[in-house]
Amino acid sequence: MIYSRVTAVVLAGGRSIRMGRNKALLKLGNKTMIERVVEPLQTIFENIIIVTNMPKEYPMLKKVKFVSDCVDMEEKNSLVGLYSGLIESKTDHIFVIACDMPFINTKLSEYMVDLLQDEDVIIPFVDGYYQPLYAIYGKRCIPEFEKLFQRRWYKIIDAFQDLKIRKITREEILELDSSMLCFENINTYDQYLQLKGVFD
Repeated sequence: MIYSRVTAVVLAGGRSIRMGRNKALLKLGNKTMIERVVEPLQTIFENIIIVTNMPKEYPMLKKVKFVSDCVDMEEKNSLVGLYSGLIESKTDHIFVIACDMPFINTKLSEYMVDLLQDEDVIIPFVDGYYQPLYAIYGKRCIPEFEKLFQRRWYKIIDAFQDLKIRKITREEILELDSSMLCFENINTYDQYLQLKGVFD
């Protein structure tokens, strides 16, 4: 099913300090990492936004919208990208994922969208931890994120106190993704070398 009521947002604005290069462009098999993220999303979502200040680096991505960070700050962080995606989205809700998470589980993503009613956030919660970069956020999050900016707090989950949250439990996730690989992100070159064999 192709969903039009939720926009997919891919965060590709990080500086990849630990990787030492733009990890979104690293090859996994015959495709870049960001292609491994975007292509499955295009089977689910009608509209896809890539948040990046360097759109010219991604000529291989078609039928997506590129937007820049809406907040200018020296320290790049996921909250800025998430906020920018929400601001630019024409839909009330967005599904957010990072560009270094190439093991998307389409069934889990669809399940999360199907659950959506009037929640502000739908987010996996496993072993006491949220997965904030594999989650759905609504426009009502925007003022809560702005409060964090004012306080110079950039942890996404710090905004949850006054929002309506639907947690996706470990049991729900395991029914759709027994490996839970969808939450794996690639931060270092060693991690990349270990995981690239999956696609070779």
